[in-house]
Amino acid sequence: MFFKYYRTPLLLLALLFTTNLLFAQTPGHAIKVRLKGVTEGRVCHLAHFFGYNQYIKVDSAKVENGVLNFQGKDPLKGGIYLIVLSPSKYYDFAVDGKEQFMEIESDTTDFVGHVKFKGSKENELLFAYRKFLQDKSREAEGITALSKGKNDPALQEATRKQMDKIQTDVDTYMKNFISTNGNSFAAKVIKSNMEPELPKELPKKANGRPDSTYLFNFYKKHFFDNVDFTDERLLRSPFLHSRVERYFKDLVYQVSDSIKRDADKVLKLAMPNQEVYRFVLWQITNKYENSEIVGLDGVFVHLAENYYLKNAPWLDSTQRAKFKERVDILKPLQTGFVFPELIVSDSLGREYSPMQSKTQYTIVHFYDPECGHCKESAPKLMDFYHANKGKVTIYNVSIVYDRKKISNFVQTYKTGELLNLWDAKGRYYFRNNFDVYSTPTNYILDKNKRIIARRIPVDKLEDFINFYERQQNMKLANEAK
Repeated sequence: MFFKYYRTPLLLLALLFTTNLLFAQTPGHAIKVRLKGVTEGRVCHLAHFFGYNQYIKVDSAKVENGVLNFQGKDPLKGGIYLIVLSPSKYYDFAVDGKEQFMEIESDTTDFVGHVKFKGSKENELLFAYRKFLQDKSREAEGITALSKGKNDPALQEATRKQMDKIQTDVDTYMKNFISTNGNSFAAKVIKSNMEPELPKELPKKANGRPDSTYLFNFYKKHFFDNVDFTDERLLRSPFLHSRVERYFKDLVYQVSDSIKRDADKVLKLAMPNQEVYRFVLWQITNKYENSEIVGLDGVFVHLAENYYLKNAPWLDSTQRAKFKERVDILKPLQTGFVFPELIVSDSLGREYSPMQSKTQYTIVHFYDPECGHCKESAPKLMDFYHANKGKVTIYNVSIVYDRKKISNFVQTYKTGELLNLWDAKGRYYFRNNFDVYSTPTNYILDKNKRIIARRIPVDKLEDFINFYERQQNMKLANEAK
């Protein structure tokens, strides 16, 4: 228990009652924590989740007489909060945004099993569920332990039935909980962790066989049914972030058009709440802006054009201008687009353009004669060229306007067999025209001079072309079926 109760004079009771009323009406928050197992004098932090597996500190307190007192003049925003003992050890609880004054008592050996709350109906609900879940988890562990290493078919079947029964019990509890407490924050937290309920029977295709893709499509379509995107309290929890992350990792085909289509779908769900929308937009952008998967550069352009430049009121004019600048640079350089015009000259003043290339592939290699990485890459570039003569043409384009430095580089690193070129007439600002913000930067073009990849390291050019050809052959084989 939190307190020992004594017989108290009526006058003192009246005074305490009045004080408690005043305290309850005072704006701000006060959270008293008694946590057995935490040493006297230790400093702990109050924090909350923001996104998945990260948290933001709100307050600090020292254990005094066995108690942590977290208090402040501002109310706490709703979310999942943490009592942080160390970066790897913390205990979470809920703040619904209304219950700002509460007391928590537990211990570090079994926080969930022993926790008690005063002044928080939300946590009483949430931890009743968590205790039930913990009990069921221990029951499942016991059943699994009994059958481990035993090959008795009857025992294995009995184990399966027992595990199914436990899962059914959990599902039933969750449904009943949400039905009974649907307006609570605790119910929203629990519901956001529920998977869509799949149909028991599959529709049949024209040939009479079950449609094997139906379950996947159904699951994807209903993946967010249990997530309330209008409730920004879920931002201060790990649940919304992890749900969106799972969707794009496991359910979205990783090609530009599919990602853009699904991004639009998820952002439409998030739009009713600006803070949720802002976070989800950031999350998707962060995932794809510098993706290692080739060909997804168009995702950032799509998000910037359709959201940051049209519906991001939190951006100031300077930030918006930076997005506009990146779109202007990247839009003509997207995978699948024809490479922009580039007319550069050799040491004799003869002009060349990648459009003149007759080989199956064309590499446009931007380099700086004084760049250390470029010097390291030059021998590898020559090895790649010699291994692919007749198949590849390499335009070795210096971004430096110093003919002597270019000549020294060509002689030192023996790149004379390549087309060694520079912008003799000053037509280009390579950073803006071709997004060359570091060197070396490579573009790989197909026979139609469409960009099939960019920023592939020199030592990975061979691997990428082999991969690309396998993909093309598979595509042709599928089309022929």
